[in-house]
Amino acid sequence: MDGPVRILILEDSPEDAELLQREILKGGIRYVARVVDTRADFLDGLSAFAPDIILCDNELPGIDGSAALGLAREIRPETPFILVTGSITDQQAADMLVRGATDYVLKDRRSRLVPAIRRALGEAEERARRGRAEEAVRRTEEQMAHDALFDALTGLPNRRRLMESLARSLGSAKSARGGFALLLIDLDHFKDVNDSLGHEAGDRLLVSVAERLQALARPKDMVARLGGDEFAILAQAVPGATEASGLAERIQQALLVPVALGGGDVAAPVSLGLVLGPAQYDAPEDLLRDADTALYRAKDLGRARAEIFDPSMHERVKAALRTQSDLRQALARREFRVLYQPIVWLGTSVLGSCEALLRWDHPTRGLVPPADFIPIAEETGAIVPIGEWVLREACAQAQAWDYLGRKAPSVAVNLSARQFRERGLGRTVERILQETGLPPRRLKLEVTESAIMTDADEAAAIVRQLREFGVGFALDDFGTGHSSLSYVKRFPLSDLKIDRSFVSDITTSAEAAAIATAVVSLGHSLDLTVTAEGIETEAQRRFLRGLRCDAGQGYHLGRPMTSEALETLLRARKRRSRKHRSASPPSSLSETG
Repeated sequence: MDGPVRILILEDSPEDAELLQREILKGGIRYVARVVDTRADFLDGLSAFAPDIILCDNELPGIDGSAALGLAREIRPETPFILVTGSITDQQAADMLVRGATDYVLKDRRSRLVPAIRRALGEAEERARRGRAEEAVRRTEEQMAHDALFDALTGLPNRRRLMESLARSLGSAKSARGGFALLLIDLDHFKDVNDSLGHEAGDRLLVSVAERLQALARPKDMVARLGGDEFAILAQAVPGATEASGLAERIQQALLVPVALGGGDVAAPVSLGLVLGPAQYDAPEDLLRDADTALYRAKDLGRARAEIFDPSMHERVKAALRTQSDLRQALARREFRVLYQPIVWLGTSVLGSCEALLRWDHPTRGLVPPADFIPIAEETGAIVPIGEWVLREACAQAQAWDYLGRKAPSVAVNLSARQFRERGLGRTVERILQETGLPPRRLKLEVTESAIMTDADEAAAIVRQLREFGVGFALDDFGTGHSSLSYVKRFPLSDLKIDRSFVSDITTSAEAAAIATAVVSLGHSLDLTVTAEGIETEAQRRFLRGLRCDAGQGYHLGRPMTSEALETLLRARKRRSRKHRSASPPSSLSETG
């Protein structure tokens, strides 16, 4: 040890105590001693003096060695205890060693004292070292056990801990005929926080969410973090859907209160999936699976909402999985086809272009609606090769109509967000135009605001590259995004397309009419062609024509049709225009069929 050895000596003979200290000093041990000769002083020395070693005479008037050993082991169980006595039988010595004495030394053999002290101190130090090591191992094991069950960032229980609690809740709820609810909570657009403010800000937001959820939960409920931006609440004693929905609503309201993150105040809108237990459940994994299914249903329906699981959701998930599997083979099996919907100049009713629309003719399911497979293709990345195929088909078909001369329509092709993020999109479009021979001016690419808002700078560069090559670019579904005007000003567009949601009410809603009027005026002021989508009635067509909207499409002007049907229509119009050049044009394409 670094400092002097602290020695407590229980001895009623001052001469013997002096001899012991001389022997210790002669042995080269640096020490500090306290000599006591009563039980009270011995007890005080054990506590206040905190000895490193105890030397004890065996026979004192008020206390003997056996009693002193008992007190020492009670108060300082790890301190070496050496009995120093004038006489002791072998049996007495053995009994003392069994009861915890470290050693014994006869007073007439004091030369053994220093080696006994050194040995006792060395053994004590080794025991202490082992004790520290064992304590470190114990703390490490406890920390590992804690880390296995709790989240490091928020301190909340993790997925494993939640599953254990779910299993217990299932068992107790079934035996007691009680109910509980599992809520999965996912932060909407959390990636935007990390991307714009940094991961440190994102972590602070997660901690804030954890604290707010804990404040909402009752003492018997469990709040857990499952990873990333996903949390869970296991709410006990929830009798039904009404109470579970009420909790979900309180969670949503609480998390909408902004959090100061340095870069600004950030709210945390969430989507929630709920499942009620125990019902038919036997395994906690099934509960978590169904809550997850309900959560993704909430996301599919627009986020910032809560959905309670019902069995029909399983059928939707299974259908989506089947669709995902079939999509992998649909392109190779030539199950896709392209239909073309006419786009008409509203001032003359002349067909100027057409939009290429993807359709999937499944061998057993028949015609699969685009809404049932386009989002899945987008999510899995299958949309990239499928979209390239559509672009090539549409360009080849448009070039095949070249014989019509000035009557040959241009073709518009939609680009998905996933396609737009693909590197080399510009080179792909240029290559397809070169392969099919279609002039760039007869191709128009349509993108939605969501497709270009992820990386606006890169998106603007892609649009600029293709515009310089001669390809047109239309901003589709205009007016439905969050910052449409900024994108119109920033991107070198050629067209705006008024979303069908405004066109459908244009003759009955002053607000829709005002929006359409503003879009047409904006487009013309920027020298853009404005096209209205979803024209269903003659009244809508006339209204838009009165606004001087350039073009339109919709069932009133022409339904999506095969390339053969559109070609037949184009030929008929070409023949009619030759015979009746002086005649007024029909008001819509539907009048020609």
